[in-house]
Amino acid sequence: MAEKLPELLTRRGFFGFSVGAWLVSVAYPMLRYLTPLPLAGPGGPVRLTRAETTRVEKEKFAIVPVGRSRVLVFEDPSGELRALDARCTHEGCTVRYLARDALISCACHNARFDLDGRVVSGPPPRPLARYTAFRDDEGNITVSVATA
Repeated sequence: MAEKLPELLTRRGFFGFSVGAWLVSVAYPMLRYLTPLPLAGPGGPVRLTRAETTRVEKEKFAIVPVGRSRVLVFEDPSGELRALDARCTHEGCTVRYLARDALISCACHNARFDLDGRVVSGPPPRPLARYTAFRDDEGNITVSVATA
């Protein structure tokens, strides 16, 4: 051990150690960025708060957190509850429900989706993910975490 200690103190040993430490300091943040985040939030169905339910009743839609996603919950013209992913599939902008036009709209690039989440116009490459939403006998709205 005493023979190896002077080797670590040489220029070559110090340079090797410095390069190794630099590689670790660069690689660690990159690996941390690339690993998926753990699921946050509840793992089962999510019941909307009273304020969110009131917003759906008055404004006909609300954007609520469900698991790791944000979900657009709305009442269609026939009064049926629907739930779609609130992120546009083009570049991730937040969509909103236009009750008067019965469309889902993304203002970023003028994308339009029908009430089932299918692309009507614009650049999105695929439809919005659908979730299951229902209202119980007491008027509470529940959204499932799993897509429909």
